[in-house]
Amino acid sequence: MLGTIGVDESHYFIPCLRDIMMMAKEIHPDSKVKEVVEVFREDTSLLVLPLVVDGTFAGSISRKNLFFQHLSRKFALDLYSNKPIVDLKDDKPVLMGPDQDIAGALTTLMDRDPLLETDCFLIVEGERCVGVVSVSDLMVRISEFQRSLLDALRSMGARIREEVTHASRIQQDLLPAPKFCFKGIQVGACITTSTEIGGDFYDYFVCGDNRLGLIIADVSGHGVQSGMVTTAAKASLHTLLSLGVATPTELLSGMNRAISATTRRRLLMTCFIAVIDTENKRFCYANAGHNFPYVFRGRSNELEMLQKVSGFPLGFEEETRFHEYSTEFEEGDILVLYTDGIVECRRADEEEFGYERMERLIRQDLARPPYESAHAMLESTREFSATPTLEDAATVLIAAYSPG
Repeated sequence: MLGTIGVDESHYFIPCLRDIMMMAKEIHPDSKVKEVVEVFREDTSLLVLPLVVDGTFAGSISRKNLFFQHLSRKFALDLYSNKPIVDLKDDKPVLMGPDQDIAGALTTLMDRDPLLETDCFLIVEGERCVGVVSVSDLMVRISEFQRSLLDALRSMGARIREEVTHASRIQQDLLPAPKFCFKGIQVGACITTSTEIGGDFYDYFVCGDNRLGLIIADVSGHGVQSGMVTTAAKASLHTLLSLGVATPTELLSGMNRAISATTRRRLLMTCFIAVIDTENKRFCYANAGHNFPYVFRGRSNELEMLQKVSGFPLGFEEETRFHEYSTEFEEGDILVLYTDGIVECRRADEEEFGYERMERLIRQDLARPPYESAHAMLESTREFSATPTLEDAATVLIAAYSPG
């Protein structure tokens, strides 16, 4: 459902130490201490000098250790002046490889020197010293990289939000009008999602002069993947209808094969399909693991739950068989389909909305048109949860057979 989000890969390339190191000025280990002191004094930017013999790294002497550890007292320079600098070399210099990325380098540095007393470290490749990196340069580069990464993430986030909004709009456009009438049967639907893209969907379809089909479905989870499954399910439904398939059993079987091929059991879809026959005043139905629907019987004033399931949810087993059932649907009867986002809606104390509240709502709204009843049911769940957004998508689809 989402398009490709193009992002400049350079934003994700973490610089390595080779990219930020500077060339190091080399000295021979036999150089006199006074000579090295003079080198440091002539170039105040020098932080460390590698000791090199015939191109081979043999240790290092840092400005910090030389002046603050060895030559901090007045007589020290006289004492060490003519000694070889190798006698004062750093005992445990921080060394890293040139291909170490800057994030890993900081981790290594913190492990070696948690107080960050080190002001620089040498870059060694094999037996050669190839450069030096100051800790301040490392921190600046990490800061720059983090800023560029945040900029990239902001840009990508904006594009993803735009794509998700677009996908959500497409998904909403795929839903039929919330109000419909067919030969005395008034249909009303209302849907709300917990995220921009939901896993619920409903539809209705005319198949023949006297037959009206209703479908409601719910994909496990929510978000982009669930939205993709609902889109695939709707596409397969209408493909089957265009081929003349029009019974609940055959429709569920065809949709199940399409969803199984799409999700490979990663996501499942519960689904209920009913086909109302206005001529014979009955409807047949099949239920793939969905919540049991209700039928209000106008003649007896009773509310009946259709507690029959004909198969596993769609996407569970490719060759699942879905059995079909039928029942009366006379003038004055009302069929109420819904998803579990209604009955499983919770409030802060974890109490669920439940079936008793739902049944009371159905009874108290009998006189309302189906769309108003469906809308009132969703509003009641929002009020119950006391939150602007439900934890799960919720859908209600109602069909009322009005007296002729």
